[in-house]
Parts: sequence; structure tokens; C-alpha cells
Amino acid sequence: MRIVFAGTPDYAVPSLRAIHALAPWHEVVAVVTQPDRPKGRSGEASPPPVKAAALELGFPDSAIFQPPSFNRSDHLAALRALKPDLFCIIAYGGLLKDEALALPAKYPLNAHASLLPKHRGAAPIQAALLAGDSETGVCIMKMVRALDAGPVMWRERLIVRPTDTAGTLHDALAELSARGFVEAIAIVETGTERFESQDDAQSTYAPKLDKDTGTLDWSREAAYLERFVRAMTPWPGAWTEAHAAEGKPIRLRVARATPTGDPRPAGAKPGCAWVAGIGSKSERWCVACGSGTLELLDVQPAGKQAMPVAAFLRGAGRAMREGARLGACV
Repeated sequence: MRIVFAGTPDYAVPSLRAIHALAPWHEVVAVVTQPDRPKGRSGEASPPPVKAAALELGFPDSAIFQPPSFNRSDHLAALRALKPDLFCIIAYGGLLKDEALALPAKYPLNAHASLLPKHRGAAPIQAALLAGDSETGVCIMKMVRALDAGPVMWRERLIVRPTDTAGTLHDALAELSARGFVEAIAIVETGTERFESQDDAQSTYAPKLDKDTGTLDWSREAAYLERFVRAMTPWPGAWTEAHAAEGKPIRLRVARATPTGDPRPAGAKPGCAWVAGIGSKSERWCVACGSGTLELLDVQPAGKQAMPVAAFLRGAGRAMREGARLGACV
């Protein structure tokens, strides 16, 4: 079969490699990705990871498409001339309209990193962690105009471990998506595909993250905030402002944390921090939450490397150790 692949970030690269490896039985006739974007302080245009991977795999420039919109008439005309049987789309970064969806002879297929209809949208991995889901997975669906709402042809579950972050799940689900595409292509080739409609009433939405999404809200319960830290790792990070009795506040990333049963000092409001076990070899930095207490294990002051809390406290000074206040909930 003749396949048009569309994807943009690192997450899509394993799928491109896996589908490309199906040659000569199946041929990727075009790779569609987002345009090069300015990156870093230099502002120089940088190719998206899928384009870089396609060039490494030997795709000629003429087979790599970077339209400002997938739905542009000239772009669709170029793809139509390639006579594709399938679209295989994963994390492309743009919605396809009816004319584009009708272009492949068989199906436009999309891989989504959730157990649909849960967590439709741009950030399903983070949404699964925030919800405390015990499992997540990948669905390969036939694309429709509605967001992530198409009938599902293939699904595979993945256990969410207590230590998983968005980063570890990203890597595992990227590989699972690649396997899903390979198996889905084989199913279509043999004509044994079956599609299961989604129950829209059971759907949830996972909105796109931005750099402000990672702000810690200490009025939330400790168990949720522990999941929040993992969901925001590696990006955008879980951040808070640390206010000491003296000096300017410190922008502090919480890299690792755990709920604890430590009693809070009398009158401690959400966001109030204290050192438990003072003078012992196991001093711990604890923060009062809306419900429960969160122990901070690893932190990263702005402009520095992540470090164990003990190392941070040694260099933070007495004012930070005694009565620090975190965030706005103080």
C-alpha cells in the first residue's frame, strides 16, 4: 500500500521509522510535517524532528511536505497525485478537513495516546497522570472532522506505574503507537478491519499545555500535587515561588515529591513550608496543602541544576529554612 505519513515532534518519529521499515511491501510516498520554526536564542529556523528523521531515512526533499496548512488546495492536489491508500497521522499538529480526510483510497488513520474516548485532545499523557489513571494506552482510529472522535480499529493498554512521569509515558506510548500502526496496516491489508464507535458521553478533554500550566496550586490535595509534579515532567515543569522572611522570592521547580503523613505546624496554611527532623541526618522539607502534606524530594532553583532538597536547604540560608511560604496560597 501507498502511505502518506504525517507527524511533527519526537513522539511521531518511532512510528515513521516503523512504517518505513515495512518497505518494499508498503511504501511511504510522502512525509508531511510542520514548517521549520525558529529555535533557541539565535532564532534560526530548525526542522521538526520528523523532518530530521525522514532525511536520515533517505527521503528526498521532494517527498517531504511542510505546508502552512494541511488543507491547502495545492498541497492536497500534490498528495492526490501520489494516489495514497492510507494516511498514517500522529501528533501532526493540525486538523484535517473533509477534503483531506477523503483523499486516501482506504482510510485516514490516526494514533492517539489514550484509551478513547478518555482524554481526547492535545495532552492525553498528562491528563492520564493528573486523573490518577491506573492504565493508559494507544488507539488507532479512523479520522473524522470531530477531535479524536473517530471509530477505533486498534487499541492496546499500558499500565501506569506509580513512578511514571509524562516523559517516561511519552517514550513508552511512542513505541506502542509505532507497533499499533504496523499492526493496523497489516489488518487493513488483509481486509479484516473492524471499527468500534466511541461513546461521546464518556469523553473527556485534555487541553494543550503552555509554560504557565505548571504552576503549583497548594490549595489542592497532596496526592493530586504529587501526580501534578509527574505530569509536568519534563515540560513545562512544576513551578512555584518560594518566599523567605528576607530577600527576593526564588522561582523553584519541584522535580520530585511525595505525600507524607507529617503533622503540620499549628496554623500552617496551604503553601507554608517547614523543615521536619531538624538536626537529624534525614531533614525533610514539607509543604502544607489544601489537604495533606507534600514532602519535596528534589528541587531546581531557576538557572541551576536539579538537586536533592537537603543540598538546596544547605545553601538556601536560615530565612528559607524557617517559615518559607510557597506560591500564592499563603
